Amino acid sequence: MMTQVERRTFTIQTTINKPVGEVFDAIVDPSKLQQYFAGRSSGPLAPGARVVWFWEGWGEYPVTVDEVVPHERVVLRLNSTEWKKSSSDSYDVRVVFEVESLSPDKTLLKISEDGWKDDADGIKASYENCGGWQHMATCMKAWLEHGIDLR
Repeated sequence: MMTQVERRTFTIQTTINKPVGEVFDAIVDPSKLQQYFAGRSSGPLAPGARVVWFWEGWGEYPVTVDEVVPHERVVLRLNSTEWKKSSSDSYDVRVVFEVESLSPDKTLLKISEDGWKDDADGIKASYENCGGWQHMATCMKAWLEHGIDLR
């Protein structure tokens, strides 16, 4: 008998006082992403791409782009062993960025992640990533609305 492993899921969200196109571009365009989040990015988030984000002092973290719907959604796949260097159990985790226009100059940004196993390593990794995505959203909001780099 096979047992199904429970998977961790969370969603964070914030509103950003900018048009949906600007918020979407800040996610997929590496020159913009580098202004508030990763120190460097190997390329744009485009369907089928494998992009590596680099952080000084933290290393590199690859993402595989599964889907891009302009001005709506980006779906990424992270590998557990590549993102949490200590785990020997390799499996994929899904990250979904969704942007929704609330008005011409206001966008709702949602970042969801699911797939971390419900074991000690998976729980720790999901909490760390939840905080990381919240940090990304906050930094994006500060940069887009005020030109401030919170890093």
